[in-house]
Amino acid sequence: MRFFASLRMTIAAALLVISCGPRDGIRTIRTTASQEADLGKIYEIDGPVTFRLVIRNELADTLYPVQLYTPCGCTKARFDRKPVAPGEDEILEVTYDPAYRPGRMMEEIVVYYRDSPVRSRGFVIKGEVIGYLHPIEEDRPYAYGEGLYMSHKVLHFGGRQPGEKADMFFRYGNGGKKKADIRFNIPQEWSPYVRMRQPGRMKSNGRDTIHVSFTMPQNIDSVDFAIQPTVNGKITEEVLRIKAYKK
Repeated sequence: MRFFASLRMTIAAALLVISCGPRDGIRTIRTTASQEADLGKIYEIDGPVTFRLVIRNELADTLYPVQLYTPCGCTKARFDRKPVAPGEDEILEVTYDPAYRPGRMMEEIVVYYRDSPVRSRGFVIKGEVIGYLHPIEEDRPYAYGEGLYMSHKVLHFGGRQPGEKADMFFRYGNGGKKKADIRFNIPQEWSPYVRMRQPGRMKSNGRDTIHVSFTMPQNIDSVDFAIQPTVNGKITEEVLRIKAYKK
């Protein structure tokens, strides 16, 4: 009987330990102000990752956290504004969004204190974002036809003085299943005022950006004309418009 009673107590103790452990699956990383918290590989396709930073107060006095600061909008942090006595842990819940940030990452989280031995403490997180090829429509939402996708339908250069130059960029891509020869045909009367390279051949699912330089003509109050794209010699259904007006 004593054996079974002891066994029941052991099982109960084990269940108590399990119930007190983390139940939300959030990863916990113990770090310091002088140590970088390494998140390892972060897969962009999985979306934002949330984890906890645990930092021991190794100072001789209590810390009173009042504010958080994260320089990048990709990083958000939450914390309890409760005193952290010497030897106790300060816990930050951090969410990092890897969207469109492939490659090595390093971000800082700063905690500010009042009536404390230090004014602030900075904690650095780092890792490697493993990117993936996004659907072409995400940042090139306009389907021009013939597999051509673009980020703009209109390049509006706003108010410009005659002879004034301005620059803009637009994104384009080949959403077709085969290579495509992409051209942008500028009307002859406007070619002295618009400078942009011709894309030429692009592989399937290829993406790129084009720089457009525009000069406001003399003696014209407003500009509104179309640049006609072609794909493999075929005219697309949509056109790219250039607009500006005399300031």
